[in-house]
Amino acid sequence: MRIVQSPYQARIVPQSPGAPNLWRCVIEQEGSKEVVVLHETARKEDARCMALLELARLEPTGSPTKRPITGK
Repeated sequence: MRIVQSPYQARIVPQSPGAPNLWRCVIEQEGSKEVVVLHETARKEDARCMALLELARLEPTGSPTKRPITGK
C-alpha cells in the first residue's frame, strides 16, 4: 500500500516474507531513497494510521488535504 502526499510518499509493507504479522511504515521524500520516518507495528492498520499521522505532521501548512491511497 502507498499513500502519496507530495513531496512525501509512505509505503506500508510487511517487514519480511517470513514475518507477515509485522508491518513497516516507510516514509520517503519523492525522488529520494532516504527514509524520513520508519515505524514498525504488529498490524497493517496500525502502520497505515502511523503513516497518515506522520504525513500530517510533515505537511508544511498543517492543513488537511486529500491523500490518495493505492494498493491493498
